[in-house]
Amino acid sequence: MRLKKWFGATTTTLLASSLMLAGCGGKTETGGNEGKSSIPTNAESAVSAPKATVALKAYFPGDKPAGFDDVLQAVNDKLKADNIGASLNINFLPWTDYGNAVSVKMSAGEDFDMYLDAPWLSMNQMIASNSLMELDAMVAERPELKASIPDEMWEYNKFDGKIMGIPLGTTQGQLYGLLIRKDLREKYGLPELQTLDDLEKFLYTVKEKEKDIKPFVINGIKADKLPFILSDSANLALDEVLEIGVNMFAYSIKDKKVVSQWASPMIADAYERVTKYYKDGILSKNIAQEQNAETLFKQGKYAATYYAADGVEGLKYSEMLQDGSDKLEVFVPNGDKAKPYTAFQQWNFLCIPTSSKHADLAMDVANWLSVKENHDLMEYGIQGKDWEPVGDTSYKVLSSYSFPGYVLTWRPTLNRTPDTMMPDDKKWFDFSTNPANFTLSPTAGFNFNAEKVKTEYAKITPLHDSVFLPLSQGVLPADKGKATLDEKMASLGGQKVIDEIQAQIEAVTSEK
Repeated sequence: MRLKKWFGATTTTLLASSLMLAGCGGKTETGGNEGKSSIPTNAESAVSAPKATVALKAYFPGDKPAGFDDVLQAVNDKLKADNIGASLNINFLPWTDYGNAVSVKMSAGEDFDMYLDAPWLSMNQMIASNSLMELDAMVAERPELKASIPDEMWEYNKFDGKIMGIPLGTTQGQLYGLLIRKDLREKYGLPELQTLDDLEKFLYTVKEKEKDIKPFVINGIKADKLPFILSDSANLALDEVLEIGVNMFAYSIKDKKVVSQWASPMIADAYERVTKYYKDGILSKNIAQEQNAETLFKQGKYAATYYAADGVEGLKYSEMLQDGSDKLEVFVPNGDKAKPYTAFQQWNFLCIPTSSKHADLAMDVANWLSVKENHDLMEYGIQGKDWEPVGDTSYKVLSSYSFPGYVLTWRPTLNRTPDTMMPDDKKWFDFSTNPANFTLSPTAGFNFNAEKVKTEYAKITPLHDSVFLPLSQGVLPADKGKATLDEKMASLGGQKVIDEIQAQIEAVTSEK
């Protein structure tokens, strides 16, 4: 799972509350843990000389979770019982100032041991200034940590060939679809949706026959995902990689060229379809300003809404099934043959500053958190008080404890899902956590650095919201929107940005 910059604080909060996440970090000043990879059992700890406890300071974004002090005390107690030699001192900083605050602390040489960074924060700059610790050797020495994260995540989240942060995520790629009202589909005798034609028949049937229910709602800011859902090539690996980590651009495998998404033949049909749906009233005329899609769908005012198999989107609607019904289902276009491209790129990293005096111990704690029992304590809270297990891969929520696991504890092999997750959602989320269900992108390992074209990139970036989104929403008809984007991109230096993206992709692919 990824947490991109444009999600903002609202989605960040939702992400944390939806998955009941948790996080933290550690290491020892005495050197007793340096270089060791095994985690002692309680029996081993009992016969080992107790290690001096070093308090490791961590900075993470957001508000302190409810009940966090009790959970952190339990974590520190277990760290002591396991004789790791560390305790955790976790500090939360407001999202609005997190990036700047951490950069200032780093520049001032403040002594702290771990923090969340990302390419959308200051990670590239921190690497360029030699402010982050290289972690390759330390990861190799810690088998629990290494095994808890798929090899693909380690390999394709390096920076200049080096591990500069522990990649934090759950899913291995993007899989998009729609959440629909199953009860409405059955009401009109329609078969389970398998194709876009099936979807279209469902949406137009709702429009024709339902007086108080409209067909489809999506927040305007997310409408740039509609071409990924409403194209004949949705969720398939064909001739183009559409998500290369740079908004509005794609990569043509056939031509080995960077192209604009709106020029992509793979999703050209989607822009025409969106234009038609907007004109016909399938999409709300207010789509550009829409911000309450979740609420409107839960209120029963719409028959379909946006879905992503990320472990978050589907959970927003689990309360609709509290009456025991199964009135919701997930439609994933081409789901029976889905194997989308992925670069295995994650958007959040646990980083260790070079100024830390306790890097090895911090990694020992990351390793300790990669053992299921310890991971569950941090991420879900105190068993019996905050949660209880439901088998090995699910859990029941008992309290309001909600830790943001994307800052520290996300491990694809250890993740549990809430027992309120609808079966369809769990099916596709589980699908998305398995690397084998994706096709390796030829651009894997590419991470765009706009430094050489920062002026031009700054000029074209606003086109995403001013033109590209309206095109994706259907507000701008396909022909007009594409022409406008071509014209503006050319006049603002977009080709220079494309050439730089091209050069950086070629540099990565030539090394393979």
